[in-house]
Amino acid sequence: MKKILTTLIAVTLLSPLMAGVVKESQARVEVDDAKQALDMMDKRTELNDFLPELESYRARAFYAKSVKYLDDSEYDKASFYAILSTNAAKQSIARGLVLQQERKKLEDLAAGRALELVAPTLRAAGLKQKGKSPVFAGTYGVKELYNIRSRPWQADKVPAAVTPEMATKVADIASILKTQPDVKVDLSAAGRTTDHADKYAGGVKDAFIEKGVDAARIQVTTKKGKDGVTLTLDGVKSK
Repeated sequence: MKKILTTLIAVTLLSPLMAGVVKESQARVEVDDAKQALDMMDKRTELNDFLPELESYRARAFYAKSVKYLDDSEYDKASFYAILSTNAAKQSIARGLVLQQERKKLEDLAAGRALELVAPTLRAAGLKQKGKSPVFAGTYGVKELYNIRSRPWQADKVPAAVTPEMATKVADIASILKTQPDVKVDLSAAGRTTDHADKYAGGVKDAFIEKGVDAARIQVTTKKGKDGVTLTLDGVKSK
């Protein structure tokens, strides 16, 4: 800002001496260059969130003055403000590109740190990674699901909702699923009867839906066997 003010003062003092130095043709070329620089700035729509407002404002204000002085046949001033406008527009684009790159670096850094938290989060929720593969799986018994020592003899006695502790684990897993929409979710439930298995699967699936996971993402299978639920995530990105 100080440099611009200094320049403006200098031009004001020297303008009487410079009168007639710049020809009309040269002034028109420089005003046209300023217009092209403004058009280029406006076309960089991908930089809309990054273009510095001050430089953009200056570019337009200086261009408006250059056009006014050109119309008034004051070619020295028209040329001067046209050059200022061109420089401001180019500086705006350059700074916008720098800010865009800085945001990308920050986003990449944040994404990297987020990936570092995936495996610990899933482990704390009861899922273990299979080697170095993108598959995480874990099995939950009826005590962990419903805080009961053994399965109810009748399926309709199985609680409708999982325990708050299990719901917390589901919420942690759901937070990963919502940031990684390509992860496949397999929910396999087993029980004394298929009715028991259906009840277990329904309770866990409902818990995921309540936490914002699309029901269509959860593939459910049920069978007779040891009472519990096995949850498998395939395609998890982690570090």
